[in-house]
Amino acid sequence: MSLAEDTLKEFQTLRTNVDIEFHAIFEDSKGLANTFNVDISMPRITGRQKNRVNIVTESPETYFRISVFIPYLDTFIEQLKSRFIDHKNTILDFKSLISVEQNETTFLKLAKTYTTDLSECQDSILLSEYKLWQRRLKNVETCNLPKNAMEAIILCNQEIYPNVFKLLQIFATLPVSSSSNERTFSNLKRIKTYLRNTISQKRLNGLAMLSIHRNEQITTDDVMKELSLKKRRLEFII
Repeated sequence: MSLAEDTLKEFQTLRTNVDIEFHAIFEDSKGLANTFNVDISMPRITGRQKNRVNIVTESPETYFRISVFIPYLDTFIEQLKSRFIDHKNTILDFKSLISVEQNETTFLKLAKTYTTDLSECQDSILLSEYKLWQRRLKNVETCNLPKNAMEAIILCNQEIYPNVFKLLQIFATLPVSSSSNERTFSNLKRIKTYLRNTISQKRLNGLAMLSIHRNEQITTDDVMKELSLKKRRLEFII
């Protein structure tokens, strides 16, 4: 997360000084183009254009800075924010598990987020276990305090702190960003083949959901029951 924030700040600085930074890039490109006897020119500009960038300028450097470099930086910055920085609040909630500063509110918020993975859901039981875990951390020497999830798991006894141990496991395997969108795009090329080129949107969505969430077990009886709920001219017999 720190590396993502540092990268974001560096790109924001680049975006602020875009004129100076792009001028250096353009000069390098011009030198490379001169080596191969290539003239850097900009596309033809019309008085009115709707389908592509139409920047009124006579300088190729200005044109490519506005039409290519600045949009690329803006897109890259937004992608960094959506993929990494937006997950910061979730990551910070896990900090209550490895910090000696007791924060019961944050811990309960974290436990409610992963209720389905925990063995107990009652606040009183979770808080009691969390207080015992905090007492365990305070008894550890300062130099041996866990600095990350893996060190905390080694210190945590699964039988005594089952819910804390499960949350630490989630913390250790939780990715900084999500790859669900990439998984969706990679499945489309296998679903929409040449023979399925005329597939309807509804059927494509159904096949995509089955392919992406292939770990979900769907039986034939579940499909038959779902189909039986729809209105039909003939009575559907299961």
